[in-house]
Amino acid sequence: MNIEDIKKFIINSKKFDKLGNSYIIYGGTKQERIEVATFLASSLNCENFCCGKCDSCLKIKNRTHPDVKWIIPEKSLLSIDTVRWIKEDIFISPYLGKSKSYIFQINFIKEEAANSFLKILEEPPSYSNIIILSDNINFFLPTIISRCHKLKLNYCLPEFNEEMEKGGNKFNEIISTLEEKKYFDFFKLIDTFVKEKEREEIEGFLENISIILRDIYFKKNGLSSNLLVNKNIFDKKVVEKIDIENIEKTIETKNRIRYNVNIKLALENLFFSFFINSSL
Repeated sequence: MNIEDIKKFIINSKKFDKLGNSYIIYGGTKQERIEVATFLASSLNCENFCCGKCDSCLKIKNRTHPDVKWIIPEKSLLSIDTVRWIKEDIFISPYLGKSKSYIFQINFIKEEAANSFLKILEEPPSYSNIIILSDNINFFLPTIISRCHKLKLNYCLPEFNEEMEKGGNKFNEIISTLEEKKYFDFFKLIDTFVKEKEREEIEGFLENISIILRDIYFKKNGLSSNLLVNKNIFDKKVVEKIDIENIEKTIETKNRIRYNVNIKLALENLFFSFFINSSL
């Protein structure tokens, strides 16, 4: 749906007293997700169906409303400490309005935090609302997704960001060690990378790599630059001999990591496959 369709859906849900306690808003752009979340939070407190002009609506828009809390963790990764704080805070009655909303801008939930977060979704106070904003819901446990109403914005290309830039640089560094036949450095690089990252962060890294490889493949085959996430993809030396199999293997590895495979071995196997297939 587009933004206007979703807003109409929210207004109708409020008219018939059908608003839920938990939502996942995904797809679209970051700004579109924020706009929908702001509108939804306003609908829960505004007496005039999100007029946008009352004191409540203005406070929510400016992020100064005491009952609307924005949770934007580092690396889009929800931690157990944040979940514990919410479990305490959520049972404090609203200060100004009728509803208390928690808006999460996250893409991942740490493994130890997921079960605790699920309990919040299962037994929330009647006045509380959980609103999750995410690029992609595939990184969340199915049990968490099933507890939320899903609002999907129309698909659009993800925005090229700092994490993609860092991912591309790291990928280039790893592949370069193989190209130069520095195998000891390669294994050391992978070992250090795995020790420094959470499992969820590595999933995100591989997601970004799949986008980078997609851009390379599209550019090599002469597709319009409008279809690229990073318009300057060849300004950096990544892997140039890319085919669909490389992209599929990256996505497959990302999915396998969720099921407790040995991350170090999985990454070594993936990058060696690039080295061999690309004849570097």
